[in-house]
Amino acid sequence: MTDDGFPTYYEYALAHRCSTCGADPGTICDAPAKKQALQRIDDARALVGNDPRDHDPLHRLHATRQDAGSRHRARDIGKAPWPEDRVPGQRYDTLGQVRKSRTGR
Repeated sequence: MTDDGFPTYYEYALAHRCSTCGADPGTICDAPAKKQALQRIDDARALVGNDPRDHDPLHRLHATRQDAGSRHRARDIGKAPWPEDRVPGQRYDTLGQVRKSRTGR
Protein backbone atom coordinates (compact mmCIF):
# COMPACT_ATOMS: atom_id res chain seq x y z
CA MET A 1 0.00 0.00 0.00
CA THR A 2 1.12 3.52 -0.72
CA ASP A 3 0.66 6.57 1.47
CA ASP A 4 -2.70 7.29 -0.16
CA GLY A 5 -4.06 3.91 1.01
CA PHE A 6 -4.13 2.30 -2.44
CA PRO A 7 -1.91 -0.52 -3.70
CA THR A 8 1.20 0.48 -5.62
CA TYR A 9 1.33 0.98 -9.39
CA TYR A 10 3.25 -2.31 -9.58
CA GLU A 11 0.49 -4.23 -7.79
CA TYR A 12 -2.11 -2.74 -10.11
CA ALA A 13 -0.05 -3.58 -13.21
CA LEU A 14 0.67 -7.10 -12.00
CA ALA A 15 -3.06 -7.73 -11.47
CA HIS A 16 -3.64 -7.50 -15.23
CA ARG A 17 -2.78 -9.91 -18.03
CA CYS A 18 -0.03 -8.50 -20.25
CA SER A 19 -1.33 -7.81 -23.73
CA THR A 20 2.23 -7.77 -25.11
CA CYS A 21 3.62 -11.09 -23.91
CA GLY A 22 0.49 -12.76 -22.54
CA ALA A 23 1.81 -13.11 -18.99
CA ASP A 24 -0.94 -14.16 -16.61
CA PRO A 25 -2.03 -11.89 -13.76
CA GLY A 26 0.41 -12.19 -10.89
CA THR A 27 3.36 -13.28 -13.04
CA ILE A 28 6.25 -11.22 -14.36
CA CYS A 29 6.36 -10.31 -18.04
CA ASP A 30 8.58 -12.25 -20.41
CA ALA A 31 10.65 -9.22 -21.39
CA PRO A 32 14.23 -10.24 -22.22
CA ALA A 33 15.15 -6.81 -23.62
CA LYS A 34 14.11 -5.15 -20.35
CA LYS A 35 16.09 -7.68 -18.31
CA GLN A 36 19.15 -7.11 -20.50
CA ALA A 37 18.86 -3.34 -20.17
CA LEU A 38 18.77 -3.58 -16.36
CA GLN A 39 21.70 -6.01 -16.45
CA ARG A 40 23.71 -3.54 -18.57
CA ILE A 41 23.09 -0.86 -15.94
CA ASP A 42 24.33 -3.21 -13.21
CA ASP A 43 27.36 -4.20 -15.31
CA ALA A 44 28.26 -0.54 -15.88
CA ARG A 45 27.94 0.14 -12.14
CA ALA A 46 30.21 -2.84 -11.42
CA LEU A 47 32.86 -1.46 -13.78
CA VAL A 48 33.20 1.65 -11.63
CA GLY A 49 33.06 -0.31 -8.38
CA ASN A 50 29.44 0.29 -7.39
CA ASP A 51 27.01 -2.34 -6.19
CA PRO A 52 24.05 -3.34 -8.36
CA ARG A 53 20.89 -1.29 -7.92
CA ASP A 54 17.56 -2.38 -6.54
CA HIS A 55 15.56 -1.78 -9.70
CA ASP A 56 11.93 -0.76 -9.57
CA PRO A 57 10.02 -3.97 -10.35
CA LEU A 58 7.64 -1.93 -12.52
CA HIS A 59 10.50 -1.55 -15.02
CA ARG A 60 10.42 -5.31 -15.61
CA LEU A 61 6.86 -5.14 -17.01
CA HIS A 62 5.79 -4.14 -20.51
CA ALA A 63 4.53 -0.60 -21.01
CA THR A 64 1.08 -1.78 -22.10
CA ARG A 65 0.65 -3.58 -18.79
CA GLN A 66 1.95 -0.58 -16.86
CA ASP A 67 -0.59 1.61 -18.65
CA ALA A 68 -3.46 -0.76 -17.84
CA GLY A 69 -2.48 -0.77 -14.17
CA SER A 70 -2.16 3.02 -14.11
CA ARG A 71 -5.61 3.50 -15.67
CA HIS A 72 -7.15 1.01 -13.22
CA ARG A 73 -5.54 2.76 -10.23
CA ALA A 74 -6.70 6.18 -11.44
CA ARG A 75 -10.28 4.87 -11.80
CA ASP A 76 -10.23 3.44 -8.28
CA ILE A 77 -8.91 6.68 -6.81
CA GLY A 78 -11.49 8.67 -8.77
CA LYS A 79 -14.36 6.51 -7.49
CA ALA A 80 -13.20 6.50 -3.86
CA PRO A 81 -14.50 9.06 -1.37
CA TRP A 82 -12.38 12.09 -0.62
CA PRO A 83 -9.48 11.20 1.70
CA GLU A 84 -11.10 12.93 4.67
CA ASP A 85 -14.32 10.92 4.11
CA ARG A 86 -12.67 7.48 3.93
CA VAL A 87 -13.23 4.94 6.68
CA PRO A 88 -9.96 3.75 8.27
CA GLY A 89 -9.22 0.13 7.41
CA GLN A 90 -11.70 0.00 4.53
CA ARG A 91 -10.32 -0.77 1.09
CA TYR A 92 -11.44 1.26 -1.89
CA ASP A 93 -9.46 -0.57 -4.57
CA THR A 94 -10.93 -3.21 -6.88
CA LEU A 95 -7.87 -5.43 -7.30
CA GLY A 96 -9.55 -8.43 -5.69
CA GLN A 97 -12.32 -8.26 -8.27
CA VAL A 98 -9.83 -8.14 -11.16
CA ARG A 99 -7.89 -11.12 -9.87
CA LYS A 100 -11.07 -13.19 -9.50
CA SER A 101 -12.50 -12.26 -12.87
CA ARG A 102 -9.27 -12.71 -14.83
CA THR A 103 -8.08 -15.94 -13.26
CA GLY A 104 -11.44 -17.70 -13.09
CA ARG A 105 -11.47 -18.09 -9.30
